[in-house]
Amino acid sequence: AVVSTQIRGYLHDRKYLVQQEPDNKMCSLYISSFDELKDSTINNSVLLTVANNSAIFAVSVDDATHFIDNGKQLIEPRPALFLLPEKDQGLATMGLNLLQWQMDNKYCSKCRTELKYHVSGRSCRCSDCDVNYFPRYNPVVIMLVVCGEYCLLGRNKQFPSGMFSALAGFIDVGEHIEQAVVREVIEEVSVDVDISQVSYVKSDFWGGFRRNYSPELMIGCVATVGEMQEPVCSEEIAEARWFHKNEIREALEKSKIPGSHLKGEGLMVPPPFATAHKLAARWCNE
Repeated sequence: AVVSTQIRGYLHDRKYLVQQEPDNKMCSLYISSFDELKDSTINNSVLLTVANNSAIFAVSVDDATHFIDNGKQLIEPRPALFLLPEKDQGLATMGLNLLQWQMDNKYCSKCRTELKYHVSGRSCRCSDCDVNYFPRYNPVVIMLVVCGEYCLLGRNKQFPSGMFSALAGFIDVGEHIEQAVVREVIEEVSVDVDISQVSYVKSDFWGGFRRNYSPELMIGCVATVGEMQEPVCSEEIAEARWFHKNEIREALEKSKIPGSHLKGEGLMVPPPFATAHKLAARWCNE
């Protein structure tokens, strides 16, 4: 039974309210009760989970200035993932996306009647059309193409120099996961993959860190090819290369150091919380 409520995730102007940990290297989501918000206006709230008989909520507030003291600060969502412990990363990302969904969906898309939200904040209903709305996200395949002791990584044109990641792309309507993997690899680097050599590995929730970008379900796969075909990059891929396991292992270790992605020294791969990192780590440990 739920016997108490707790706020573990404040959002103001799409920034998280965090507090510094004693080591001054990491942060954690600021935790409080609803009583502490008596002088603030809550714009939106959403139930994140129930733990230890306590209902845990995320809220968006109109003013957070009175919290900015004693080590509390507002930080952008993407940098926050490098500073938050794993237990807070999931709650923070969930809260950001659910609160943004509420802010973006105030009226019925069919009749423009104002929507009424459930107390949990996870669904809403149009009283006129009797239509229920639920938060959604887009399915994306992300695949590590491997050949023996080598894997193929690409560098998006938006990546810093030296940063490479697994190839990825949205699943089209009516498309299977394996079909999307084959199509995306051909489109991005012109490498042929046999659909029978595509295997599912894991999935992760991702995204919503930039305005007007929907959250995504990252579906991680491995695609095995028989020979290292020379990649021919599409317009969105600046560079694609085959890397040996030893190079990947070194880059994976380096990526665990906070701030290493900003130094630009040698091969860089996504940080530990990213699906691409998890796929590469699993392959290296095989």
